[in-house]
Amino acid sequence: MFERGARDDPVVEPVHWDRAGWFAVTDLVRPASLRRKARKEQWAVRAGTMRDGAWLLAPMAFITVSGGDAPVYHLYDATHPETSLCSATPERNGARYRVTDGQDRELGVLHRTPAAKRTVQHDWWFRLPDHADIVASYHWTRVTAKEVAARGKQRVAHEASELVGSVVQSFVSLGIDGGGDERGRIHVPKPVAWRAEGEPEPMVLTSGQVEGIRAYRPLAGWLDLRLAYTLAVVREAAKGPR
Repeated sequence: MFERGARDDPVVEPVHWDRAGWFAVTDLVRPASLRRKARKEQWAVRAGTMRDGAWLLAPMAFITVSGGDAPVYHLYDATHPETSLCSATPERNGARYRVTDGQDRELGVLHRTPAAKRTVQHDWWFRLPDHADIVASYHWTRVTAKEVAARGKQRVAHEASELVGSVVQSFVSLGIDGGGDERGRIHVPKPVAWRAEGEPEPMVLTSGQVEGIRAYRPLAGWLDLRLAYTLAVVREAAKGPR
């Protein structure tokens, strides 16, 4: 007879890559819920869409990987899979990636943060021609346990995320400060924020949690989305094989 999951699962069509809003690099089409298992397909750059009260992740760009320890990443338009959007080619043993479009024109360069700077700066930063360096530094908002109890953890997390233009329904995890702080303070990490100081639109890109997925939201109008997608692909690939 009919399988309930197959009957109920909606068709998720590809969407155009040049669109506003948050995105994720994942094989998830539908996150797990109390009544449904997670649904997975091809690893891709995916846009979040709400349907019948649930998040679905529609593909914008399909990803292929070639090479070994420092792989080459290729992104293809999900609405026209034969069309190349961009490629990221490693240099200096993967310490940086040169990103080019389908006609081999340079879009920008991704740089891995040196180990000595990773306590104050996130893992990758990037540069576009004729723009300031786009860098993400570590920031923390400090709140007391009493404040959390009074306002609720979700509200505190939401307020912290708003400081850097959070994505819709983002959830910022709360971590208890180690070391036995007698004042009962709690660290609330903000979403990662990449900034280009000196630019008219200095806030370029943010990253936070949406439905348990690490999501990204471009903010600066001058940012080439293909470079944002490639940065996310390189970061997510470092989490493990696909």
